[in-house]
Amino acid sequence: MCDRMLRMDRAAVEKSLNYVFTDETWLKQALTHPSSDQKRSTNLNYERLEFLGDAVLELVVSRELFARYPKADEGLLTKMRSAIVSRAHLAELCGRLGWGEQMQMSPQLEKTGGRTALSILANTFESVIGAVMMDSNYNAARKVSLHLMQESLDRAEKLISVNYKGDLLEALQAINGQGPKYIIELVDEGKPAGPFRARVLWNELELGEAVGQSKHKAEMAAAAVALEKKLYNAQ
Repeated sequence: MCDRMLRMDRAAVEKSLNYVFTDETWLKQALTHPSSDQKRSTNLNYERLEFLGDAVLELVVSRELFARYPKADEGLLTKMRSAIVSRAHLAELCGRLGWGEQMQMSPQLEKTGGRTALSILANTFESVIGAVMMDSNYNAARKVSLHLMQESLDRAEKLISVNYKGDLLEALQAINGQGPKYIIELVDEGKPAGPFRARVLWNELELGEAVGQSKHKAEMAAAAVALEKKLYNAQ
Protein backbone atom coordinates (compact mmCIF):
# COMPACT_ATOMS: atom_id res chain seq x y z
CA MET A 1 0.00 0.00 0.00
CA CYS A 2 2.82 2.39 0.75
CA ASP A 3 4.05 2.19 -2.84
CA ARG A 4 0.65 3.37 -4.04
CA MET A 5 0.56 6.41 -1.76
CA LEU A 6 3.29 8.51 -3.29
CA ARG A 7 0.90 11.42 -3.83
CA MET A 8 0.10 11.90 -0.16
CA ASP A 9 1.94 14.67 1.67
CA ARG A 10 1.49 13.51 5.25
CA ALA A 11 2.99 16.65 6.77
CA ALA A 12 0.65 18.92 4.83
CA VAL A 13 -2.44 16.95 5.80
CA GLU A 14 -1.43 16.75 9.45
CA LYS A 15 -0.75 20.48 9.51
CA SER A 16 -4.24 21.19 8.19
CA LEU A 17 -5.67 18.87 10.85
CA ASN A 18 -3.48 20.19 13.67
CA TYR A 19 -3.02 16.52 14.50
CA VAL A 20 -0.14 14.02 14.10
CA PHE A 21 -1.02 10.40 13.39
CA THR A 22 0.54 7.67 15.49
CA ASP A 23 -0.29 5.07 12.83
CA GLU A 24 0.03 6.54 9.34
CA THR A 25 -1.92 3.59 7.90
CA TRP A 26 -5.19 5.14 9.03
CA LEU A 27 -4.48 8.35 7.14
CA LYS A 28 -3.43 6.44 4.04
CA GLN A 29 -6.65 4.43 4.13
CA ALA A 30 -8.73 7.60 4.58
CA LEU A 31 -7.16 9.06 1.45
CA THR A 32 -7.58 5.97 -0.72
CA HIS A 33 -10.57 5.90 -3.06
CA PRO A 34 -12.13 2.47 -3.73
CA SER A 35 -11.13 2.75 -7.38
CA SER A 36 -7.47 2.25 -6.44
CA ASP A 37 -8.07 -0.54 -3.93
CA GLN A 38 -7.34 -3.55 -6.11
CA LYS A 39 -8.31 -6.05 -3.41
CA ARG A 40 -11.69 -4.78 -2.26
CA SER A 41 -11.89 -7.58 0.30
CA THR A 42 -9.07 -5.93 2.25
CA ASN A 43 -11.12 -2.76 2.80
CA LEU A 44 -8.01 -0.63 2.33
CA ASN A 45 -10.06 2.32 1.12
CA TYR A 46 -12.03 5.10 2.75
CA GLU A 47 -15.50 3.53 2.78
CA ARG A 48 -15.49 2.12 6.33
CA LEU A 49 -13.78 5.20 7.77
CA GLU A 50 -16.32 7.38 5.98
CA PHE A 51 -19.10 5.54 7.83
CA LEU A 52 -17.40 6.20 11.16
CA GLY A 53 -16.48 9.81 10.41
CA ASP A 54 -20.05 10.62 9.41
CA ALA A 55 -21.30 9.50 12.82
CA VAL A 56 -18.55 11.41 14.65
CA LEU A 57 -19.32 14.65 12.79
CA GLU A 58 -23.04 14.33 13.47
CA LEU A 59 -22.38 13.97 17.20
CA VAL A 60 -19.72 16.68 17.43
CA VAL A 61 -21.76 19.25 15.54
CA SER A 62 -24.97 18.35 17.40
CA ARG A 63 -23.28 18.74 20.79
CA GLU A 64 -21.60 22.02 19.83
CA LEU A 65 -24.79 23.58 18.45
CA PHE A 66 -26.73 22.42 21.51
CA ALA A 67 -24.23 24.25 23.75
CA ARG A 68 -23.95 27.37 21.58
CA TYR A 69 -27.67 27.94 21.06
CA PRO A 70 -29.46 27.24 24.37
CA LYS A 71 -32.65 28.94 23.18
CA ALA A 72 -32.84 27.24 19.77
CA ASP A 73 -35.58 24.65 19.31
CA GLU A 74 -35.09 21.22 17.78
CA GLY A 75 -36.11 22.40 14.32
CA LEU A 76 -33.54 25.19 14.15
CA LEU A 77 -30.79 22.99 15.58
CA THR A 78 -31.57 20.34 12.97
CA LYS A 79 -31.44 22.87 10.13
CA MET A 80 -28.09 24.25 11.29
CA ARG A 81 -26.61 20.78 11.70
CA SER A 82 -27.87 19.72 8.27
CA ALA A 83 -26.27 22.76 6.65
CA ILE A 84 -22.91 22.17 8.33
CA VAL A 85 -22.65 18.44 7.61
CA SER A 86 -24.26 18.62 4.16
CA ARG A 87 -22.42 16.92 1.31
CA ALA A 88 -21.90 20.23 -0.47
CA HIS A 89 -20.48 21.96 2.60
CA LEU A 90 -18.15 19.11 3.56
CA ALA A 91 -16.93 18.96 -0.04
CA GLU A 92 -16.27 22.69 0.02
CA LEU A 93 -14.23 22.36 3.22
CA CYS A 94 -12.31 19.38 1.87
CA GLY A 95 -11.51 21.21 -1.35
CA ARG A 96 -10.32 24.23 0.60
CA LEU A 97 -8.02 22.00 2.65
CA GLY A 98 -6.52 20.53 -0.52
CA TRP A 99 -7.21 16.92 0.40
CA GLY A 100 -8.56 16.11 -3.04
CA GLU A 101 -5.04 16.45 -4.40
CA GLN A 102 -3.79 14.04 -1.75
CA MET A 103 -6.17 11.24 -2.75
CA GLN A 104 -5.03 7.96 -4.25
CA MET A 105 -7.44 7.00 -7.03
CA SER A 106 -7.44 5.25 -10.37
CA PRO A 107 -6.09 7.17 -13.40
CA GLN A 108 -9.49 6.80 -15.06
CA LEU A 109 -11.30 8.48 -12.16
CA GLU A 110 -8.72 11.23 -11.98
CA LYS A 111 -9.15 11.99 -15.68
CA THR A 112 -12.90 12.38 -15.24
CA GLY A 113 -12.61 14.93 -12.42
CA GLY A 114 -12.45 12.64 -9.42
CA ARG A 115 -10.29 15.03 -7.42
CA THR A 116 -12.98 17.72 -7.44
CA ALA A 117 -16.09 15.51 -7.38
CA LEU A 118 -18.53 16.57 -4.66
CA SER A 119 -19.28 13.08 -3.39
CA ILE A 120 -15.61 12.07 -3.24
CA LEU A 121 -14.55 15.24 -1.42
CA ALA A 122 -17.38 14.91 1.11
CA ASN A 123 -16.56 11.23 1.66
CA THR A 124 -12.90 12.09 2.11
CA PHE A 125 -13.63 14.71 4.75
CA GLU A 126 -15.65 12.18 6.74
CA SER A 127 -13.09 9.43 6.30
CA VAL A 128 -10.23 11.57 7.61
CA ILE A 129 -12.25 12.31 10.75
CA GLY A 130 -12.88 8.59 11.07
CA ALA A 131 -9.15 7.96 10.70
CA VAL A 132 -8.37 10.32 13.57
CA MET A 133 -10.95 8.50 15.68
CA MET A 134 -9.34 5.13 14.99
CA ASP A 135 -5.80 6.44 15.44
CA SER A 136 -6.65 7.94 18.82
CA ASN A 137 -10.11 8.35 20.37
CA TYR A 138 -13.34 10.33 20.21
CA ASN A 139 -11.90 13.31 22.09
CA ALA A 140 -9.13 13.67 19.52
CA ALA A 141 -11.61 13.37 16.64
CA ARG A 142 -13.84 15.95 18.32
CA LYS A 143 -10.93 18.37 18.73
CA VAL A 144 -9.94 18.00 15.08
CA SER A 145 -13.54 18.36 13.91
CA LEU A 146 -14.00 21.59 15.86
CA HIS A 147 -10.69 22.91 14.52
CA LEU A 148 -11.77 22.28 10.93
CA MET A 149 -15.36 23.46 11.35
CA GLN A 150 -14.91 26.44 13.66
CA GLU A 151 -15.87 28.97 11.00
CA SER A 152 -18.83 26.87 9.92
CA LEU A 153 -20.12 26.66 13.48
CA ASP A 154 -19.64 30.39 13.93
CA ARG A 155 -21.74 30.97 10.81
CA ALA A 156 -24.33 28.25 11.46
CA GLU A 157 -27.36 30.55 11.34
CA LYS A 158 -26.20 32.13 8.09
CA LEU A 159 -25.49 28.77 6.49
CA ILE A 160 -29.13 27.74 6.72
CA SER A 161 -30.28 30.81 4.83
CA VAL A 162 -27.96 30.78 1.84
CA ASN A 163 -24.86 28.96 0.62
CA TYR A 164 -24.05 30.21 -2.86
CA LYS A 165 -20.78 28.29 -3.04
CA GLY A 166 -22.47 25.03 -2.12
CA ASP A 167 -25.31 25.63 -4.58
CA LEU A 168 -22.86 26.43 -7.39
CA LEU A 169 -20.76 23.38 -6.58
CA GLU A 170 -23.79 21.10 -6.79
CA ALA A 171 -24.96 22.70 -10.05
CA LEU A 172 -21.58 22.27 -11.74
CA GLN A 173 -20.99 18.76 -10.40
CA ALA A 174 -24.33 17.72 -11.88
CA ILE A 175 -23.11 18.73 -15.35
CA ASN A 176 -19.73 17.01 -15.61
CA GLY A 177 -18.49 16.17 -12.15
CA GLN A 178 -16.07 19.11 -12.11
CA GLY A 179 -16.09 21.62 -9.28
CA PRO A 180 -15.29 25.35 -9.58
CA LYS A 181 -11.98 27.00 -8.76
CA TYR A 182 -11.70 30.39 -7.05
CA ILE A 183 -8.92 32.88 -7.77
CA ILE A 184 -8.39 35.45 -5.01
CA GLU A 185 -6.45 38.69 -5.29
CA LEU A 186 -6.19 41.92 -3.33
CA VAL A 187 -8.09 44.90 -4.70
CA ASP A 188 -5.37 47.16 -3.31
CA GLU A 189 -1.90 45.66 -2.75
CA GLY A 190 -1.34 48.28 -0.07
CA LYS A 191 -4.19 46.87 2.02
CA PRO A 192 -3.35 43.22 2.80
CA ALA A 193 -6.43 42.87 5.03
CA GLY A 194 -8.77 43.42 2.10
CA PRO A 195 -11.02 43.98 0.32
CA PHE A 196 -10.51 41.01 -1.99
CA ARG A 197 -11.55 40.25 -5.55
CA ALA A 198 -12.67 36.70 -6.34
CA ARG A 199 -13.07 35.09 -9.75
CA VAL A 200 -14.77 31.73 -10.13
CA LEU A 201 -13.54 29.48 -12.96
CA TRP A 202 -14.92 26.24 -14.30
CA ASN A 203 -14.20 24.19 -17.41
CA GLU A 204 -11.91 26.95 -18.78
CA LEU A 205 -14.76 29.44 -18.39
CA GLU A 206 -14.97 32.44 -16.04
CA LEU A 207 -18.40 32.28 -14.46
CA GLY A 208 -18.35 35.38 -12.28
CA GLU A 209 -16.35 37.97 -10.40
CA ALA A 210 -17.05 39.94 -7.22
CA VAL A 211 -15.43 41.90 -4.41
CA GLY A 212 -15.79 41.27 -0.68
CA GLN A 213 -14.27 42.45 2.59
CA SER A 214 -12.98 38.93 3.30
CA LYS A 215 -11.86 36.10 1.04
CA HIS A 216 -14.91 34.05 1.97
CA LYS A 217 -17.33 36.91 1.31
CA ALA A 218 -15.69 37.58 -2.04
CA GLU A 219 -15.98 33.91 -3.04
CA MET A 220 -19.61 33.76 -1.93
CA ALA A 221 -20.41 36.91 -3.90
CA ALA A 222 -18.66 35.56 -7.00
CA ALA A 223 -20.60 32.29 -6.69
CA ALA A 224 -23.83 34.29 -6.43
CA VAL A 225 -22.94 36.11 -9.65
CA ALA A 226 -22.19 32.80 -11.36
CA LEU A 227 -25.54 31.35 -10.26
CA GLU A 228 -27.36 34.43 -11.57
CA LYS A 229 -25.59 34.46 -14.95
CA LYS A 230 -25.73 30.67 -15.38
CA LEU A 231 -23.05 30.74 -18.08
CA TYR A 232 -22.33 27.10 -17.27
CA ASN A 233 -25.65 26.08 -18.82
CA ALA A 234 -24.23 26.80 -22.26
CA GLN A 235 -21.55 24.13 -21.85
